[in-house]
Amino acid sequence: MKNDRWILPLALLWAVISPAAVEFDTDGATPGKWTMDLAAARQLAAERQLPILLDFSGSDWCGWCKIMEENVFTQPTWKAYAQGNLGMVLLDYPRDKSLVPEKYVERNKALKSEYGIRGYPTFVVLDHDGQTELGRLKSGRDKTPESFQAELESLFRLRPVVIENYCATLDEEDRTTYRGLINELAATKAAQKEAEKEAAQARSQAGKLKRDVGQLQERMLQFRVAQLPEGERMKFEALQTQLEEARQKRMDWLKTEPEQNEENREKYKALQDEVSDVEKKISQY
Repeated sequence: MKNDRWILPLALLWAVISPAAVEFDTDGATPGKWTMDLAAARQLAAERQLPILLDFSGSDWCGWCKIMEENVFTQPTWKAYAQGNLGMVLLDYPRDKSLVPEKYVERNKALKSEYGIRGYPTFVVLDHDGQTELGRLKSGRDKTPESFQAELESLFRLRPVVIENYCATLDEEDRTTYRGLINELAATKAAQKEAEKEAAQARSQAGKLKRDVGQLQERMLQFRVAQLPEGERMKFEALQTQLEEARQKRMDWLKTEPEQNEENREKYKALQDEVSDVEKKISQY
């Protein structure tokens, strides 16, 4: 647990929902049942012309993952829908490493990088070729089997086979118009993806520059301190020790995973104030 995130919403820190009983296979693939075997799911999808739902999950620690399991994926309505319409692949990144077979660990790392996954859960929807990305869906406390199905069906309208079947019902003029809209949508999505890639690179560069700024500021501080009389340097060193101890005390308390209540919020604020007070004194040098 990161100390500065203790005050985030409860759902992101402590999942009060017990792990839902989502059934999955580690090998092979069956329509409508989760599997870790992406290769088998791709083969099944190609044979039966089924789209694939990839679930990038942190099954044993991610609160939103557990909420989706409880509210959507364990519900009979979802299971009935998925059996005839989907291949489903669980790509898990748990704290308990024994939950993922060794043969999938490096593959999952590579897929996380390939798809640019930045948070869990992330749902990536692929066409039956196992490669073409139709879109991505997010988690939500208000999601239901019906609402999640509706989101999927909206993405499925972009499948070539669905487009062709729909165009077959149109006259020539309308068919040309609709295909033009599809092409424009594809071009706009490609431009959006490229812009997001550039934005991600900019964020990465900004993060590096922020670290560089911090390092330079620290070097400047150390330079100024080195010019001080010995007595002042000793006071500064004492403050640094005090800051390390205050931060460690805060971290040790957070590791106990205290209950979310008013008393503990006040305790956290007091620990945070203690750190801030010392940081303020050090900033005067």
